[in-house]
Amino acid sequence: MSEILKNVIDPETLSSIVDLGFVKQIEEGENRIRVILSPPTFWCPPTFLYMILEDLREKLKSKYEIINIEVVDHHDSEKLTKCINKGLRFDECYKDEAMKGLYDDLKKRFYQRFERGMSPKNRSDRLVRLSLGITGEMCKLLAEERMKREGS
Repeated sequence: MSEILKNVIDPETLSSIVDLGFVKQIEEGENRIRVILSPPTFWCPPTFLYMILEDLREKLKSKYEIINIEVVDHHDSEKLTKCINKGLRFDECYKDEAMKGLYDDLKKRFYQRFERGMSPKNRSDRLVRLSLGITGEMCKLLAEERMKREGS
């Protein structure tokens, strides 16, 4: 189980959700699992969080039939939990807010970034890389501070 969770990567920080302290509770049973996640901040962008939720759900399918993922301590916890457990895509969950196709493009870019790393030789999307680098570092710092407070 821990190997599955360690392989779920936060697209903003390129760090494992385990290392960032997202995983708050795991309940396993025969062919079933419940995972409770808490992002480092209440305002963690739903787009990035949904990428994590989709990746987690997909990886858990290899071992479990019944999967329940619960998001807590987030401004949109209820909606995110409901949508991921219904198997909805991001644009279905946020149909009134998401622009068609942009989520998939963003997700594709993040996974390309993950696969190639943050190579300084890659000059395309420099502003995006800079912005994500700053945001990712801030997210890591917030996660570390939260873990210190909680004694994790």
